[in-house]
Amino acid sequence: MEQASRILSILLGLAVVALLLWPINIPLGFGQAWWAKEMAAKREGSNAATPPTASPAVAAGSQAAGPAPAAAPPAQQVTSTPQTHAVADPAPSPEPVPAAEKDESARVAALQKDASPTPKPRTKLYYKVQVIDAGTIGSGGIVITLDGITARDAKASCKDAKGRPWSCGSAGRIALTRLIRTRAVSCTLPAGGEQKTFTARCSVAGTDLSTWVVRQGWANPKDGSEKALADAEGAAKKDKVGIWRGTQ
Repeated sequence: MEQASRILSILLGLAVVALLLWPINIPLGFGQAWWAKEMAAKREGSNAATPPTASPAVAAGSQAAGPAPAAAPPAQQVTSTPQTHAVADPAPSPEPVPAAEKDESARVAALQKDASPTPKPRTKLYYKVQVIDAGTIGSGGIVITLDGITARDAKASCKDAKGRPWSCGSAGRIALTRLIRTRAVSCTLPAGGEQKTFTARCSVAGTDLSTWVVRQGWANPKDGSEKALADAEGAAKKDKVGIWRGTQ
């Protein structure tokens, strides 16, 4: 019995082995088709997984020639930018100024010139003034003629209403001396500055000497003189003072 069991076990084992080896050793019918498909899939997988190997001759030649040179980097593309040369725009020609605008500009300039303040003339104070005559004074060697008037010489004489002479020149010099006394006299200087002899408008304590002398009747206004002097002469004639006291 034991021996029969061993034989049965051996046969079963052989049957199992035969079943396992049947697709390989006996490709028949359905098994044959399945076998062909499996073999084709195995060949394709082996070809894709295994890289191609160079032949010994080729490998030897590659080692003898040395390592393959590194691939050259791609050439950098240089883009040329066209250069543009700037050209300066021509300056526009000035437009002609209309004649009306020129005239208006000239008129405005003239008005501005007239409106500009006139520089005040320079003045100087003179001390220890001597009266030479009713129209002339002096100080320290400087001789000043009062501007705008004509006075008689200190030695001149006039006639009164009865025809009798009298020293009108000396009387005018004395009258001006009494007005000035010892006070300083302020006189305007000419454009070129002080000179030994010059003509100027002078005043003492704010009183214009030229106007005062004419109003007191000791001088006459020059032709074309200012209105203030003409009015002073008219008042002196009316009051019959100074040289006008002997007139009718």
